[in-house]
Amino acid sequence: MPDRKGPEAGFYKGLIQVAAGCLHYSRHNRRGAVNKWRSGAAYLRPYLPAHLDVSLSPLVARVDEHLAAMGATGWPDLTMPVIELSG
Repeated sequence: MPDRKGPEAGFYKGLIQVAAGCLHYSRHNRRGAVNKWRSGAAYLRPYLPAHLDVSLSPLVARVDEHLAAMGATGWPDLTMPVIELSG
């Protein structure tokens, strides 16, 4: 793992937070999914549109869509985001 406190720290934290949000979603934990997706997207926004050959714009857009869907009543049927390479 690269330096956790270096210039790439937010990028890696963001990816991990988004993944943790997906895990919470799979366990029907609305609060956990929303919190992790929100923080993950916030960590990734400074690195848009892509960083280290990872296309972040589609990932953050999907997370934003998921956050909006989680605000509605009921449990939304969501497809988890996929990390795409930009290069």
